[in-house]
Amino acid sequence: MPDVRTILIVKLSAMGDVVHALPAVAYLRKAAPKAEIHWAVDTRFAELLGGNPGIAKVVSLPIREWKGRMGSPATWREARIAAEALRGGKYDLAIDLQGNIKSGVVTYLSGAPLRYGFPRETARERQNLWFTNRHPPAVEEDRHVTRKILRVASAPFGGTFAAEELRGEVVTTAAETEAASLLLAEALPGASPRLAVHPGTTWNTKRMDAAFWADTVRIVRDAFPGLGVFLTWGTEKEREECLAIRYLVGEGVALLPRLGYKALAAAYRTCGYMLGPDTGPLHLAAVVGAKTVSVFRGSDGRYAAPVGPDHRFFQAPLPCTACQIKGDKVCPRDAECRATIRPAEVAAAMAALMGGK
Repeated sequence: MPDVRTILIVKLSAMGDVVHALPAVAYLRKAAPKAEIHWAVDTRFAELLGGNPGIAKVVSLPIREWKGRMGSPATWREARIAAEALRGGKYDLAIDLQGNIKSGVVTYLSGAPLRYGFPRETARERQNLWFTNRHPPAVEEDRHVTRKILRVASAPFGGTFAAEELRGEVVTTAAETEAASLLLAEALPGASPRLAVHPGTTWNTKRMDAAFWADTVRIVRDAFPGLGVFLTWGTEKEREECLAIRYLVGEGVALLPRLGYKALAAAYRTCGYMLGPDTGPLHLAAVVGAKTVSVFRGSDGRYAAPVGPDHRFFQAPLPCTACQIKGDKVCPRDAECRATIRPAEVAAAMAALMGGK
């Protein structure tokens, strides 16, 4: 590998996907300690990267906004200016860790002579390969998404890595941490332990109902009578879910205000424990050090769940589990799938984490 002075990581969205890619920064800092690392990301998620000591520059691109006004001359003018700025980075190496068309375009526009990306077998959209020129082969043992990402990021430097030694990082300031502590203390004074619950997620086939989360919380509270439960949300639909959970559980439950990514990270770090489905906040909680128990149905926990001794996940055991039926689409076996994961099992796993077992 020739001398590399500037590296561009391209991982544009979404929250959980950006978090899954963060260990690549830790890897590159070791593999190319003299290189300056930049990261191209959708403006909506740029906050997640702010203050990261391994990232010299966050290249914030308002891609969703551009998509919403694609026909506007102003959009094309802004995109052209952004492309010129990318080329001005004079990147020696660009690494596409997303694998779709839009990330491929950004990678190509960087002007980097070496543009690494996913191979055909693992790229999200095969047209992505038009824009990259180095494609390390897929490795069967790379089941988890972070291993797949590290396989691509490590390819320019020999292709070997120790995933268990590489940690992602979302930086929060002392002021943000203090604000989170104050917020939780005012919401439920004296609560201990503290448990965050984020029930919301983008797919119907990932979602559990309010009664499931309420039953799970009640069982955990039986083991820890001083438990304080903090509900987080990002959309009005998620807020309504949280209100239903609070109503069903009763005392000892607080609905937090809608929080930005850094404030949310600080809250999860301060809580120390988190329950949720496969959703961006779950992965954010894990990367900031909270112990998690998660539920996977329409997505594959072996591919995306937080890993390590501080994390547990439950996968629906139907033969069609991890079906990848996305968005608002309804699965005809949805109710049956939900019923395969029981509150008592999830609660026992969380109680074990809280008890240090």
